[in-house]
Amino acid sequence: MDEILFRKLVTAIDKEIAAYEKLKELFEEKKELLKRAKSGDLNELDNRIIAQNNAIVKLNKSRQKLSVETTGKNCTMTEFIELLEDTDTEQKEELLLRKVKICKISDELVLLNNQNVELLKHGIIITNKMLETIVDAFAPQGSNYNGAGKTDSHDLDMWTVNEEI
Repeated sequence: MDEILFRKLVTAIDKEIAAYEKLKELFEEKKELLKRAKSGDLNELDNRIIAQNNAIVKLNKSRQKLSVETTGKNCTMTEFIELLEDTDTEQKEELLLRKVKICKISDELVLLNNQNVELLKHGIIITNKMLETIVDAFAPQGSNYNGAGKTDSHDLDMWTVNEEI
């Protein structure tokens, strides 16, 4: 493989790896915000995550373009490694190291994303319970009747002296 194109490809892959590592940091930050119930900061963080994801898409397209220039088609990392199998073991090793790094980051991103989803689900459950408690506390008591047809109210009389009639 042409050394100049290979270096460009490795640089593009390194930029993608760095972008995925930044995305991982943002997911970790989101996890901490969810654990601390700081929902006010989530909107800004989600916007940063979306921007980072858009940057990754652009880097991915750039790498795909270099792949087409290098091999004539959009190759995966495995296909690049197979192309270098017999010709250049040093280049092959460089790509193998990057592939391992990408796979590790990918697994970590999936795990963090799943943890964040579970934290969000738990937050929704807690919020629903809090809302039910608030609604129950302020619900009118007029519809709570006992078997005798009287309300089951334990309201105290406001009068200190009760008169008998």
